[in-house]
Amino acid sequence: LVLMLDFVSVWLFAAGFIHLVENSGDPWQQYSNARDDPFSYFDSVWLTMVTMSTVGYGDVYPKTGIGRSFMMIYIVCGLAMFATYTPYIYEFYRSRSPYAGRYERADSKKYVVVCGHITYNNVKSFLADFLHPDRGDRTSRVLFLDNKRPEPELTGLIKRYFLSVQYFEGSALNHNDLRRVQLEHSDAVILLCNKDSDDTKSEDAATILRAISVKNYNQKSRLIMQLLNYKSKSFLQTIPNWDPINFRDENICISEFMYGLVAQSCLCPGFSTLMINLISTRSYIPGNDVKTGEASRDWKSDYAYGCDHEIYTVMISQDFEGMTFPQAAKICYTKLNLLLIAVENFDNSGLAINPLPDQFTIRRECLGYFIASSYKDVCKARFYCVVCFRQGLEIGFKPCKCRMEAIIPKKQRSTSHLPLSDIPKSPNHGANLTRVGSVDSKSSTATDTTQLRTVRHLFSQHSVNKTTSAADRTVVSGVSSTFDPTGNYHWVTEKKFEDVDLAKHKKKKKKKKKKKNKRK
Repeated sequence: LVLMLDFVSVWLFAAGFIHLVENSGDPWQQYSNARDDPFSYFDSVWLTMVTMSTVGYGDVYPKTGIGRSFMMIYIVCGLAMFATYTPYIYEFYRSRSPYAGRYERADSKKYVVVCGHITYNNVKSFLADFLHPDRGDRTSRVLFLDNKRPEPELTGLIKRYFLSVQYFEGSALNHNDLRRVQLEHSDAVILLCNKDSDDTKSEDAATILRAISVKNYNQKSRLIMQLLNYKSKSFLQTIPNWDPINFRDENICISEFMYGLVAQSCLCPGFSTLMINLISTRSYIPGNDVKTGEASRDWKSDYAYGCDHEIYTVMISQDFEGMTFPQAAKICYTKLNLLLIAVENFDNSGLAINPLPDQFTIRRECLGYFIASSYKDVCKARFYCVVCFRQGLEIGFKPCKCRMEAIIPKKQRSTSHLPLSDIPKSPNHGANLTRVGSVDSKSSTATDTTQLRTVRHLFSQHSVNKTTSAADRTVVSGVSSTFDPTGNYHWVTEKKFEDVDLAKHKKKKKKKKKKKNKRK
């Protein structure tokens, strides 16, 4: 901008001076040699521009002595100016970042914005899970926003996923950069942290500042953030419009999750391995021994085959209405080859994991939690039809013909085929749910946040005593009593350290075994 202003000011000043002396004449000749032909200001502007650009058409030229003397000086200055400014202009255009553009949003495509600690390893692991073929969603896009240009390795990775990934240079603290990625239209904003940081407090502080900036820009944006230190969760209340219920905001405390898995593994060996395998998406190409069921397969093949399965959520078919959980689980396992582990009705019953027959009855609007190898397999539970199955027709991944041909008005059709976001919810929905956030089945798969929420619910079942008083089970702001008002901390009953010392429990077990052996 400064270079442009310098050029324009010199150009217009020279044009004005030539216009003055050519129409006035030389003073030493008593101004008698003024131009007789009309010489407008536009002619002088044309003359100075043609002269500075070294083109020199010759159609207009100065006739007075002062005008010609000035033009000689002007030519030298113009050449010097061009020689000086050309490198700056070149550097200016060269320094323009190819990642400084604006995202052109397509109405049919959903996208998420990822900010924070953007590195090759973080992006690689994130894309490998988020864009995994098992998730079945081919239309979602990922926008990365970082204040530095990507490294060559990261650039190559982005080009590999060029159909689904875009990179923008900017800061989450700058609202102009958030406007460039159209953050207000995104499905979610994900804030990644540096897991290898030595200063966890500073890293969490930077993440919380980004979260505040995002919420100040658009309070309705769904925010999913990573934190390193569990103590940093006390600052979540400082984030404006932080709402785990209405906006489905989530925070994933890495240290708390890790320690929780270790603690549960002490009570149930192998629990952490099972949970990690269920919340991570992996690919497995089965061999002939796995598919044919030969006895020669080893445990490694079975383990790799099990690692291929994850937790998925889907609205189950209306034909399951009125069934108990064991009945629905038996149909899913024997007829659909699916493992149903939990269900959730959209009323005050909440999420139920493997409930007894008299504890839960499936209703029309019911969400099922399945363990399967891909989302495509889970869709069989969504489009299950008793009539088609009795006729020997294979359950596919789309609605069957008998349902498509049914003469039912669109507005009166079952909501079991609608996304969860389109299903009308009761005013007290979520009042007694023992978890934070909600599931968005509009996306084709369950996100990692949904999977972690299921694990969090498993933790809460072990951590809450059944004899908790009625006062402790009150609901605060739509969050179950197993959480504090922020929806992040689990309340547990007080226990003495001696009662939870595993070493003493082992000694007691040994003593009991010795007594039994003596009796025998």
